[in-house]
Amino acid sequence: MDTFYLILYLLLWVVTLLVYRRRGQERDAGWLIIVSYIGYAVFSLFLFRHADGEYYVFLPMRLWPFVYLYCMLLLALWPLIRFHKSNVTTIIEPKMWILNTLSVIIILSALACIPTLLKHLQDGSFLRLLQDSSAGQELYSEALAESEEAGSGISNIPSILLNALSDLALLLFFYYLTLKQRHPLIIAGLSIAIGIVLLTPILSGQRSNTVTTLLTFIGAYFLLRRYLGERLRRWVNILGLGLILVLSIPLAAITLSRFDQRQGGAVGSVVYYIGQANLNFNNYGLDAGGTRHGDRTINLLKRVIDPYNTPKNFQERRDKYPDLKMDDNVFYTFVGDFTLDFGPWKTVFIFLIFNMLVVIATRARTDDQGKASLAFHQLLLLYMVTCIAMQGGFWLFGYADTAGLRLIALLMLYGATCITQTTKTT
Repeated sequence: MDTFYLILYLLLWVVTLLVYRRRGQERDAGWLIIVSYIGYAVFSLFLFRHADGEYYVFLPMRLWPFVYLYCMLLLALWPLIRFHKSNVTTIIEPKMWILNTLSVIIILSALACIPTLLKHLQDGSFLRLLQDSSAGQELYSEALAESEEAGSGISNIPSILLNALSDLALLLFFYYLTLKQRHPLIIAGLSIAIGIVLLTPILSGQRSNTVTTLLTFIGAYFLLRRYLGERLRRWVNILGLGLILVLSIPLAAITLSRFDQRQGGAVGSVVYYIGQANLNFNNYGLDAGGTRHGDRTINLLKRVIDPYNTPKNFQERRDKYPDLKMDDNVFYTFVGDFTLDFGPWKTVFIFLIFNMLVVIATRARTDDQGKASLAFHQLLLLYMVTCIAMQGGFWLFGYADTAGLRLIALLMLYGATCITQTTKTT
């Protein structure tokens, strides 16, 4: 029955895609996310069928966890499904001085990070990845040791700012491309910032931050794709394909360095990397032997409310909850992060309330001619939903721990643009 349950889960998403396409032909962010879920389900099926029993071990599959996961992922897509059906033709511009100022802050933060990036390039980190079969593992071990001390203090403010604003940099890059009066210098500066965000984790032997940023880049494009001209779409498609090809070289080097000696090799590790989340959730997502009481998903908030009892990083959290059957040393989707923090039934309530509020807040305006428009601050909420789904479909909740700064930055921009919203459209 294991294979049957996995195939059934896969078919649920295939049927969902067919129904989604019947509601509208636009290939947008919702379409992309559903396609990605189909891909992850395929990898999960292949991984379970070829698990080696040593490095990759899974319990027998059950039907109910897959039903729960499907329903929760679909619920999280509710705002994007409504957006897909609304046929919004225009985006109402915010006060552009807000976006221009934010873009300048992002660009200056990125430029301030260049000396550190050059230092890594000069010390041979990048060349070591390409030439030394053990370099990726060594760099990753160094980064892991440093991360165990993270969260207790503030250092390297430009890097913190850039990371906090990285999701917004991706959205702003594509939003500026939709404008009639574009700002070439800002677009070029944001391109540099995005390049630095993508490259920095690689120099530490890490894959996840680069992969999730790349997925967010693709998600931002598909969210705004309908507002780009045909020529721009072709240009972005070429740019995206080139970016994926360029990044695949160091990512492949890291994968070979860290996992080639394991049973299954580098190819097996890629299958595990992409396909494990659905299987891990099925095994322990609804019952991991306890909950973390929000210590991961709302970590920054809890550190303000209860600073002495809230873990500051993943190592402290794992030490606090040693008896959990599953923790964030593996992937289990963003839904799994909430069920591990609050339990399955509280998670249903959280998702229902959150997505209902987002649906209400992102209702499109319709003029006398029947044309629908969306304000920029409403677009930000849809982008937040896109980021969570794109980053967390195969991974974890992307705004957990100190990454919550990215969510705070997004909500601050939402507040600023909502208060100052005009009626000018793009």
